[in-house]
Amino acid sequence: MANSYKLFPEPQVVRLSRICLAQAVVCLSALACNAVLLTKIVPTMLGGLN
Repeated sequence: MANSYKLFPEPQVVRLSRICLAQAVVCLSALACNAVLLTKIVPTMLGGLN
């Protein structure tokens, strides 16, 4: 007979993994946003130094 623990994990584990996944998505989104902003700002700043 299959182990029911593996088929149905504890609710706390599922909730924690969803929270971690959501945190990872937010972090990656923030990093992407910062990268886009830097690609627009840095050339302007470097052009102003010349």
